[in-house]
Amino acid sequence: MNQSDGSFAILDRQPRGALEAKWRACLAASDFPTHYTAPEYFLEPSLRRKRPFAILSLLGEDVTGVLTGFHEGGRVQSGLSVRPQLAFSRTADHSRAMKSLVAGLLQQAKSATLVDIFVWSEMAGLVDARFHKRPYEGVVVIDLLPDSEMMFRRLSSKRRTDIRRVIKSGISVGAAESQDDIAAFYAIHREWARRKGQPIVEENEFHETFALTGNRRLLLARYEGRVIAGVVHRFFPGGVMEYAANNSLESALPLRPNDLLQWRAIEWGCAEGITKYSLGGAHSFLRKFGGKVLPTTRCRLDLSTFRRYAIGDWLTDQAQRARPFMPDQLAVVARSVRGLLDRPRARSPQKGA
Repeated sequence: MNQSDGSFAILDRQPRGALEAKWRACLAASDFPTHYTAPEYFLEPSLRRKRPFAILSLLGEDVTGVLTGFHEGGRVQSGLSVRPQLAFSRTADHSRAMKSLVAGLLQQAKSATLVDIFVWSEMAGLVDARFHKRPYEGVVVIDLLPDSEMMFRRLSSKRRTDIRRVIKSGISVGAAESQDDIAAFYAIHREWARRKGQPIVEENEFHETFALTGNRRLLLARYEGRVIAGVVHRFFPGGVMEYAANNSLESALPLRPNDLLQWRAIEWGCAEGITKYSLGGAHSFLRKFGGKVLPTTRCRLDLSTFRRYAIGDWLTDQAQRARPFMPDQLAVVARSVRGLLDRPRARSPQKGA
């Protein structure tokens, strides 16, 4: 842990004792506590090679805000456009807390060339003017009620009909209960990743992730005794549940198992006292479950030589304005150039390292 003038703390591992208790007290008083803003963030197997960190804003002995992130090449990043990793206590002065979090983040990023913070758009004004702001569509968030039957009645009539039809087809949904269940889902993950051209998670990391049962839940859809799809959730007990991943067999898609997987997830969240369900995106399938789209904003500080990331952003802006008049081939070239400029560069190895 590293501290600066008592207004923030920088952590590179899960704390113990009084500071951990203060951190948890901040989340208990927050409107949007997520797993990735909790001390268990440091236990994530996928982050081991990315030097995860947490910044805590402090007021006296109290923690008033939390921001988590990671390193990737020369970039320091907090969150994604569909997943801000930021929480404030309801009783805190949010402007003061954000100022402390940004100060801590810049100290953490003192050798970086790029700093990206993704925040809920309503908070973007709290980040100072040095950061360039880019709005994003955001994510669908559902306010959950203790009564899941009332939640079901709030769905559109078509969505209710679709869910009932899936149940009648013989598909069942239940939580993974054994290593065999996880292995069956891993086989689906491999098939799905190859089909989508996505990276395949190493099997050991996959099993380690699902061992984090205090903040991770895997729901599986079965048809005729076979696992055909699954959905993964991260959650903070009594706080926010987040849709983290979904993998399905291509042959199972006509059966629409994902409709029932999402509904069973909502039922579980209601029963467990989860307050909000963040669906990890804003596309049409997710919007049909109700909720509101909460926009997000990327706050970017370009510290690179010649501001190459700012050039990439400028190219994107120009391409978007010209897109209706631009040939498809030229649009592809513009995206490619922007991607090259935006790609984080690994640091050169130090001599003797």
